[in-house]
Amino acid sequence: MNPIIEQQLAPLRESFADASATLLAGGAHLITVPNVGIPPGWNRQSTSILFLAPAGYPAAQPDCFWVEPSQMRLANGGTPQGSNDSNPIPGVAPGRQLTWFSWHLQQWNPNHDSLLTYLNVIMQRFRSLQ
Repeated sequence: MNPIIEQQLAPLRESFADASATLLAGGAHLITVPNVGIPPGWNRQSTSILFLAPAGYPAAQPDCFWVEPSQMRLANGGTPQGSNDSNPIPGVAPGRQLTWFSWHLQQWNPNHDSLLTYLNVIMQRFRSLQ
């Protein structure tokens, strides 16, 4: 495992004890954060969040994320903007029931930003209810 990933898991686990990182064949790490509470306005109260720390992380920034199980929707039944239920995680065996969110960072500083930074970006997406 990338030592930076290992180091950055510690503060992530302070808030999410079951957070984990799995090394994938291409050198990326699949970061999994189970049972994350999300704000009102969605069709569920919690979800598991998954994202990739790409090979070359932290110089290579994370991009996009997935939630499990699939069918993440707005509380009114609408499909969230920039999401779909058919985009698998690259390098992970197909068959998982996921919703993919096309959500991109506006800024990333590999000297200061971390896995927790990216999870906070994801949480901002959930607060935007679109």
